[in-house]
Amino acid sequence: MSKAPVKITKDLTLPETAGVYHRVVCMTGKNKGLCYYLNGNRMVMGRSNKADIQILDTQASREHVELSRVGKDIVLTDLGSQNGVVVNDLDVKQHKLKNGDKIIIGSTVYKYSILDIMPLALVEDEDDDEEEEEEVEEVKSKVKKSKAKPKKKNNLMLIILILAAAFLFLPSDESGDATKNAKNNSNTTPFIEGTKKTTSKKSDVEKEVETKVEAYIHRGRREAREGNYFRAMEEFGVALMLDPNSGDAAFHMNRAKQRLDEKIEVMFLQATKYKDSLKFHQALMTYCSVVKLLKDYPDDERFKEADKNVKDMATKLGKDERDNHCF
Repeated sequence: MSKAPVKITKDLTLPETAGVYHRVVCMTGKNKGLCYYLNGNRMVMGRSNKADIQILDTQASREHVELSRVGKDIVLTDLGSQNGVVVNDLDVKQHKLKNGDKIIIGSTVYKYSILDIMPLALVEDEDDDEEEEEEVEEVKSKVKKSKAKPKKKNNLMLIILILAAAFLFLPSDESGDATKNAKNNSNTTPFIEGTKKTTSKKSDVEKEVETKVEAYIHRGRREAREGNYFRAMEEFGVALMLDPNSGDAAFHMNRAKQRLDEKIEVMFLQATKYKDSLKFHQALMTYCSVVKLLKDYPDDERFKEADKNVKDMATKLGKDERDNHCF
């Protein structure tokens, strides 16, 4: 059977088999998280369900771009699409892809990577040999210690016999002191038990806080998966208020901020592209999407810039800029 030109998977882990792999990962949109391994010599990305890599984006053409294998490289070529393609913030017609390139088609972002997987067999064999040598050395050292132990035991027996003989001649008052010490020690026991009870109560409180933090993080991750990044950041913020040292909450908070910034950046790029192509209505709608997204943050510079562009586009379309075109 012939090998499929594109292997599609949701597994982001690196391949186990050694070799060089060309991979495209969908970063945004409905197919976010899907990995595409490029195996063929010619692969098509587009909205058509017959495309090797289907783009679920209304701004994509049925056959948008072509990925061709030229020697060891992958070359991207625009197939005369209506809205074009952007690679690393630049409009391109043809581009030789490099590791880490970002491909933007409509509102969907893809990341291209070159994975060079090295064979691990030789390394594993060397590690096994080293482990065997270490085990042999450990066995030798244990044998030496076991031989030396009887001498120590004999010395200890002599010391114990001498001490026992000495105690036989001690006066009986010391036994009374020992009894008093035992009573004193017994009096301290309730204090130790009380300390243990206080510690257990504290751990119960910590467990309750930890459970709440996990619940807020779970809700935040669910919101982030649905693209509701502001709601996600609110959930992660509550988790950090409960536990400021939660690395998990801090990680997902930063990730949500990064995803939001990427989404807004893509929208601005698309709006600018429409504006440069004199497609003022599409530009107006895209800038409006940014305004709606940031409506609760009017002091954000991106909100101000998008709002200004909405008014500019309305003027170019012959509309009154004072009207609210986004709500």
